[in-house]
Amino acid sequence: MDESLAAAQGHVSALSCFPPSVGRDVAVAVVKPLAAGLGNPNTHSLLRTDRQVKWTMEVLCYGLTLPLDRDTVKLCVDVYTDWLMALVFHRSSTPPPINRDPNLYVQKILRHLYFLFLPRSDQESPVYLTLCQQVLSAVRSLVRKSSMMSRETWETLLHFLLRINHAMLAPPTAAGVLSDLSMAVFLEVWLQSCSQCFPSRLLWQTCRQMLHSWKHQPAVVEQWSRGTAALTSRLLPLVFGSSFPPFKVSDEDAALVPAAMGDRHVSHTWFRFLHMFSNPVDLVRSASGASQDEVLKTGDDQLPGIFFRAMRGVNELVNAFLGVAVVNREQPEQLQLNTGITTRIHFRDRLPSLGVSVSQSPFRDHLPAHGLLRPRSGSAPPTPVNIHVTDPPPPRTSPPSQKREPKAPYKFSLTSSSRHYSSLLPPFPLSLCSSLQHLPHPLRCNLDSLLHLFGSWLFDAALITTDSNLSGRHSDVTLLSERWAAGRAEACGTLCRIFTCKKTAENILSVYLSRFYLVLLQSLQEACPLVVASILLNSTGLFCCDLKGINLLLPTFISVLESVLLDRDLIKFKGLVSLVDLRQASIFILLSLLPLPLQLRSVQSQVSLAGKLPASDVTGGNFLCLKHRLFSLLIGALQTETDTCNIQLLLSAMLNVVHDSAAVAAAGSLQQEMESQSKRTGRTRRNSGTTSFSGQSDAAAVLWVHMVHFLTRRLTSQWRNDSAVCLLALEVLGGLAKVEVQVEDMERRRVVSSVCTYIVFQCSRPPPLHSKDLHSIIVAAFFCLNIWLTRHPALLNQQECLSEVLEIVELGISGSKSRQKQEVKWKEEKELNPASLRVKEAAEATLNCVMQVSGACTNVDRSLNEDAVIGSYCLTDSNLKKFRYFVLESSVILGLLEPEPEQAQSPSLMVVIRGPSGCNSWSLQLHLLPRSGQALTQNILIPEKRSVTPEVSGTQCGVKHHLIPENIKRFPSVKADQSIPALHNTVTHEVQQQLDYLQAALKTQNQIETQPRGCGHSGIMTTCRPPLPVSNFQVTRLFLSHLGLLTPESVKDPGINGILAPLASLDSSLPGFSEKLRCLDQLPSRTCESAFVLYMRAGQRTATEILRNVENYRNVQINFLDFLSSLGQPEEVGRQQQVGGANPSSSDFAAVLSDSGGAVFDGRRFVLKSTDALMDITFIVPSTQTCTGDWLKSSEEASSSNQNHPDSCPAEGMKSCCCFSEVFDSKSKILIVWAECFEDIERFPLSDLLSETRTQTENSASNVHLLFIHPLKTGLYRICFHGNVSSKLGLVAPLVSGSVVSRRSLGFLVTEMVINCCHRRRLERDSAPPPHVRRKHMINDIILHYSSRRSEPAFYSGLFHR
Repeated sequence: MDESLAAAQGHVSALSCFPPSVGRDVAVAVVKPLAAGLGNPNTHSLLRTDRQVKWTMEVLCYGLTLPLDRDTVKLCVDVYTDWLMALVFHRSSTPPPINRDPNLYVQKILRHLYFLFLPRSDQESPVYLTLCQQVLSAVRSLVRKSSMMSRETWETLLHFLLRINHAMLAPPTAAGVLSDLSMAVFLEVWLQSCSQCFPSRLLWQTCRQMLHSWKHQPAVVEQWSRGTAALTSRLLPLVFGSSFPPFKVSDEDAALVPAAMGDRHVSHTWFRFLHMFSNPVDLVRSASGASQDEVLKTGDDQLPGIFFRAMRGVNELVNAFLGVAVVNREQPEQLQLNTGITTRIHFRDRLPSLGVSVSQSPFRDHLPAHGLLRPRSGSAPPTPVNIHVTDPPPPRTSPPSQKREPKAPYKFSLTSSSRHYSSLLPPFPLSLCSSLQHLPHPLRCNLDSLLHLFGSWLFDAALITTDSNLSGRHSDVTLLSERWAAGRAEACGTLCRIFTCKKTAENILSVYLSRFYLVLLQSLQEACPLVVASILLNSTGLFCCDLKGINLLLPTFISVLESVLLDRDLIKFKGLVSLVDLRQASIFILLSLLPLPLQLRSVQSQVSLAGKLPASDVTGGNFLCLKHRLFSLLIGALQTETDTCNIQLLLSAMLNVVHDSAAVAAAGSLQQEMESQSKRTGRTRRNSGTTSFSGQSDAAAVLWVHMVHFLTRRLTSQWRNDSAVCLLALEVLGGLAKVEVQVEDMERRRVVSSVCTYIVFQCSRPPPLHSKDLHSIIVAAFFCLNIWLTRHPALLNQQECLSEVLEIVELGISGSKSRQKQEVKWKEEKELNPASLRVKEAAEATLNCVMQVSGACTNVDRSLNEDAVIGSYCLTDSNLKKFRYFVLESSVILGLLEPEPEQAQSPSLMVVIRGPSGCNSWSLQLHLLPRSGQALTQNILIPEKRSVTPEVSGTQCGVKHHLIPENIKRFPSVKADQSIPALHNTVTHEVQQQLDYLQAALKTQNQIETQPRGCGHSGIMTTCRPPLPVSNFQVTRLFLSHLGLLTPESVKDPGINGILAPLASLDSSLPGFSEKLRCLDQLPSRTCESAFVLYMRAGQRTATEILRNVENYRNVQINFLDFLSSLGQPEEVGRQQQVGGANPSSSDFAAVLSDSGGAVFDGRRFVLKSTDALMDITFIVPSTQTCTGDWLKSSEEASSSNQNHPDSCPAEGMKSCCCFSEVFDSKSKILIVWAECFEDIERFPLSDLLSETRTQTENSASNVHLLFIHPLKTGLYRICFHGNVSSKLGLVAPLVSGSVVSRRSLGFLVTEMVINCCHRRRLERDSAPPPHVRRKHMINDIILHYSSRRSEPAFYSGLFHR
């Protein structure tokens, strides 16, 4: 570098030896004739020989050093810039010697033009700036258009640009306004030279040395960042292939790298140009010892911004190599850090590490697009508002790939070249995108290779406050940390993103891991707000990527999360970062930490961190002691959080935590029972274990109660106006109902009461506020209520609870309650005005639940139809003729079968009841005694005939009956007795005739009664005996009459067209009746849903490979088989599951599985069923044979195949085929994918699988919910969920992307996720009625077509005849 500068300064013009006036006059006399002929094609040059040209150039060189008060300098510049074009084309105005050897003379011209850029007193004048800009423009045009430049010319040109830049940028003061343009031209020319004439090694070294002395200028780091970005965009396809996401830059920056540059030159140029800018930490070291006055004098106040811009450039390169793009939003004018300059911050000047990383993937986790809640310190209920702190970026026409926002074009104008560089500093406050999840590309490079390139810069930048060279010279470390905080934050965020992008089977060097952990410990303990925010925003997946030793940082991260999530105001972070996004990133980290204490409770810390951790962060030897802190942190975060999205994330973790704690307690109780049966030698250990297990069980119950209290309290107060939060809270409450803990019934009663209160509040809203979303929330509340009633039927034994539930049902069906304050309104007087039809149907489902659960009988077969009652195998018309069918209230079909007289000794009846809630079968029998007295028969009640002897016969006694007392005449009469006249005094003639007739009748009756005495018959009394039992009964009439169904009012025709009597009969002889009943029986009474379970091994790309994995257990992990067993019980396809019947149990799973990897549950013979009172979930494990089998046949094909196999039941075959056809033909599907490699999620062949399973429909990929499960080395499982992004109802609980679950809770949580996803789909679609509504419609159709329009006499006559 010194030789180059000395060579440039060694040339001196001969005119400098003369007085200034002489030189000026000579220059003016020479340059004016030359300039006059420029631009005129008809003018020939005055110079014809080499000596003339050389002498003239000496004069022009001197003229460039003259003052700018005249046009001499301008004319010299015009002549030289015109002669430079001799390498492009020949002109007549150019001297012939220059046209003959342009390279030689261009080299001399460039050496002379250097004197124009030397420091001078008038260098800030507009004229001077225009002249310099003219020269730089000529140089750029020369490089772009010339094809005749020799190597010597290229090197001379590069030396010229290096010298003029060194003249402007080397001084310690701030460079002038030309620095940006000069560096831009230098960058373009250097890259053009790398393409056409690669610079020598010495030239590269010179350039690197000079750049090292220019680093204090903002233009240098800006142009270096542009160059490295442009080269990187060309390098990535060469290294990773065309399928790697392109790192797109602006068109202007992309044009910096010539298209003709070879691949080898691209890689060499990229590496050399990257290291042309030495370690950015040297900026900190150079400024650390300067005083404040020196900083202001030399312009070092820009060094923090330059340091930040350099680290941001490194961050962009790291993102490009990871296949990650950074998405930010443009901010309006913001106040810069540590500066008094207010400027507009462009998109490219944002802080990327505090941005959001997203990947180019067809599956991307999106949070719901609804209003956010601004955090506040008050405790008022949250109100949805919109953030108005920033305007959205302009629409982009390019695809959503890695694209840097295009910079303002470098036009050659004084306006663009004089822009300030205060924008290099990070803008505050930042408003970040709400999505903090990112998935790097699977083809990315190894982290060790990336750290070899950028690790030293990043680690040094992140630990600048601990540098020994700095700490000894700068006493105020705090001031140093705050000054360089933006660059440190960039470096720390980049390091966190690098380590978060670790591949599944990748190993990282221990030296890098140790330095990274040291960076995190040091940075988090210093608690610099900007650095802490950067670490949190880029560490959302840090604890779920199997980093070796990462759990040592668990106490430190918990302390930082406590300082963020438990602080409602976050004053120290205000103005630096979006508080909502900072909390959201902290919540994602918390989701990955929650299962760790219970999973690693017995793991001891083998590394001593004494002196590195504060006293509050030191574990007690194991991780179990952190459980209480994490659970308290979760509850505290819920109490302080006000943002809708963040609340949903926290709520989704509640069910995970509670169920995991309950599962640990249940496992401990089971182990305790096993130990109690073991030998007595281990009594001491058993006693200690018993105490531990008892404590875990109590802790799980306490946690359950605390969560329930919190949810019920917030549901009815702060959250009741937020539909998305309420919906997710109801889902969590429904899941908590299924967690088995030992708590009092009062706690469960509290939940039912709270849900009822919530329904009352929502239904009582004014009509203008009623909407589809509101009604969906009410329907979800009824569904939650159904779960609690079916899971805990003992609640209905409490009269208050039963009354409250029935009042809510009445409110949902009719729209109002009968009891309102002091007023009671009879139900007959109420008008049906429900909130909506959906709410009414949900209330009816709850009523069905109450009727089936309250006082339900056990061990009763309730799923028989006519075939099972008669003992046949086929529902035919002949079997139906034995039944009588009646309709009750146009909603229930009764099938009554009276047994043959010789088969029944007492009145018996078989009843098949078909209603909206299902099909139930009952066997009724009339007994004179209770069933407990069955030993006494009716024969005992009938005495045998005995001979009656005169001794024991009755004796007749004469008894005279009096109408009035005999002694009435003994008492004297009084006047009152005469107040009522005698009868003969008041009768009329007609009455007298009637009295005479009555007297004659009495006389005749008296004669008849005394006749046996006069006739001489025996007066012996006989014993009364009951009649003999009859053998012919009219049981149907008795049944209907005893239940109050058969009354004159119930059979009377209302006389309204289309409305039947409350009790009507059906004509089963009409054709098609049996088929309609069969279709009705095939409609399920419970909500039936399904999900597919797939296994994807590492590196698999095709659907055939994925489907073939489950055919053998050797192709899958053992944990996958355990996961399948936790999903449900094996059930044979086509076999109707019966309550209380014999079904394969969970113990049969191994027998059914055999040596397959799960393919036995592909639906051809077996499936996995998870069944309760409300839901029936089918889990299918597709295989290669599933797609070609005959189990997806249509109902017509299935019926035809059943005819070829008379041993099979056509009804069961039809039902099975219809069930699975609905599974595969459904518009929305759920795929559960077990992914061995987390990077393969981005390349999951969804379209191929949909076509393989014959489920490819229009826009089917958008209707598929993908739940990926990735096993971690810790025994935990990482979740990635890709759902429907168009949902307006928010997140689906309990599994969200980024969460980590344990093996104990995985099956339960996946089942809950399937239930909630399907329930959300039904809430969003009006075309998905609940099961009881579908059955109701089918029943109405049967009544409409097969009702018997009989008159009342004909109806009664039919009852008395068989």
